Amino acid sequence: MSPMPSLAATDSCTEALSKSAMLNSPADVSGSMLVANRSAATGRDARNDGSEVATVYSTAPSGGSRRSRRILSSDDNDEELIDTTAALTLRSKKTLRIAKRRTKPKKTIARPVVASFLELPSELLQEVFSHLAVADIHRLARTSRDLRDFILENESSIARDIISLRYPILAKCFPLPVTFDKLPPEHHEALLSPAHQSRLLLSLKPYAQHVPPPSPRTICSCVSCTFAWINLAIVTDLAHWQTNLNTREPIPMIKRGEQPEWNVDLLAQTKRTLERTLTSPLVYATILERHLHTTSSTILRRSLFTKVRPVLPEHRPYFLSHSEVLTDAFLERKGRDDFEPPFHRDNYYNIEAYVPNRKWSKTEERWIYFAQGQHDRDLEWARARFEWEGREGYKEEMERMGKYLRGKLAR
Repeated sequence: MSPMPSLAATDSCTEALSKSAMLNSPADVSGSMLVANRSAATGRDARNDGSEVATVYSTAPSGGSRRSRRILSSDDNDEELIDTTAALTLRSKKTLRIAKRRTKPKKTIARPVVASFLELPSELLQEVFSHLAVADIHRLARTSRDLRDFILENESSIARDIISLRYPILAKCFPLPVTFDKLPPEHHEALLSPAHQSRLLLSLKPYAQHVPPPSPRTICSCVSCTFAWINLAIVTDLAHWQTNLNTREPIPMIKRGEQPEWNVDLLAQTKRTLERTLTSPLVYATILERHLHTTSSTILRRSLFTKVRPVLPEHRPYFLSHSEVLTDAFLERKGRDDFEPPFHRDNYYNIEAYVPNRKWSKTEERWIYFAQGQHDRDLEWARARFEWEGREGYKEEMERMGKYLRGKLAR
């Protein structure tokens, strides 16, 4: 058991503390007294020379609060103080509102999620397709089965929008012939009569090398529908030979009375294309697109083969420039009339812009299109002539008229 500190040592310590109280602040004095009393109570001893016990008192540093003071001893083994005071729980109307707002379930707005291009509204899809070229529509149809089905279901509306936006003038100049199944039944007998079909073959004979004859039960065989078939066949054949015209390579010529095998295959291909045009509006739009490309490339090509200098736009047909080749709007300007279809492929070299079925009015300064409404008039004329040819005494009257005309010419 360690000996108690001597009275003399206690008195000396108290005297030293009283002297320091005069120099230090009251807080320091109270701290020193606390340290002295604690050290005396605990009885910590420090031996000096191993025989006499001396009590050592450590004085706390001056300044600071009471809580921050630390008792220092010769063997400082006290643990570091840790603040374990819990935070006060805040409770008010504002905190209750914030907590209620956080726990309140958020309202989810039902918005349509578009995961595919085809999930857009059909009106919006048709508006997008109407600004594409026909070749781009055909490429889109090859990308997926769903796109192909959508394009085939809405083919007529898509083609109508494209034609009205890009090829409105060419659609007036190259109307489609009326199919035979859309004709009134009372006109079938007149159009299928041998006399009418023989006259039809005579009108198709000059174009035998580059225009395939239509089937009698495929299209209407009136005059306007027959020439509509001829015009579409000519622009299809003209587009086929554009490579030769661009490279200045001669087009193969066919002798009279001959029909080589390559031309038979070409005529069969043209006929299949025209028959698809009667049932597929996109194929019809494709023909118009190819003819627009043929017309614009022909006009621009002629300006490149001049010997002196290129032809300026103001000297070209329809004043065509390179930035106006996407639509047929330039065809509304003044140009040359085209009444007669080319009878032979030799005429392809002289064609600049083949745009039939219209005439330039000098008084009104605009183009007049006369293809619309012609079909009904020709159909009534074919029926009236058939009824007139079928009546009694028609042959005798025609022979008597022929003798009269021959006698008048002989004079």
